[in-house]
Amino acid sequence: MMNTKQLTAKIVIVDDEFFVRQTLVSMIANIPNAMVVGEAEDVGSGIELILEKEPDLILLDIKMPVRSGFDLLEELTHCQQQYGLIFVSGYPDEALTAVQKAAPYFHSDFVVKPIDPVILQTKFSIFYNKWQAAKEQESELAGLLETGIPQIAYKSDQLVFQNSQLFHCIDIDDILYCESANRQINVYCSQYEHINIPNTTLDAIERMLPADAFIRIGKSHILNKSAIRFIQKGNRPKCILARNGKSYEVQLYASNVEKVEQSYSITRK
Repeated sequence: MMNTKQLTAKIVIVDDEFFVRQTLVSMIANIPNAMVVGEAEDVGSGIELILEKEPDLILLDIKMPVRSGFDLLEELTHCQQQYGLIFVSGYPDEALTAVQKAAPYFHSDFVVKPIDPVILQTKFSIFYNKWQAAKEQESELAGLLETGIPQIAYKSDQLVFQNSQLFHCIDIDDILYCESANRQINVYCSQYEHINIPNTTLDAIERMLPADAFIRIGKSHILNKSAIRFIQKGNRPKCILARNGKSYEVQLYASNVEKVEQSYSITRK
């Protein structure tokens, strides 16, 4: 396992006020294991910078001209990089909304302007401890992969796997369905955009998921029984799966409708 004690977290600052950015840079210079790798003054340049630098932590203003920090979050939902977020805002009443919108991200917190350097360092330390633990887990998983262990595993009610250079841990309960397509598995969740798992099969996924909670439908789909909300019969049968405000539609073969319907009924008894 690699030694993560000396790892430095890369930070990007997105704030329209030059003075605030300079203040943050100065404060972060005094925080161990933290390094600013870029600054941006608006959402457009911020997104470009984030995609280029791939930071570990984003310090994000909310109210900015033209587009807000929340708009930046909307665009980042299409990326699979795991970011930490600390909102830096002069409007403390936005804290709850900010943290709710950042729920899908690795970590989120809130600092009120004018910025207190002690509070900023405390918030960074909370993030860093969580981030370092995740890095240690990545190192452990990387070691398993190097020894030839398959790139996906079931661990503590989570699917754990490597996608490109990223490691993911998906809570089993958050999965709505899995789909086999184009020699990979697409996993559709309520907290993320769909995630691709390479170099595995639906059979392998099925063996890892609890049989009492999931149902295999033909060669292409595994459904979370408790996420099934509606079954439509007829010429083009389908079922609707939903959780946490996100829903998906899965087409069914007529031969599978009864199987899904029985599963749907059992989970609601």
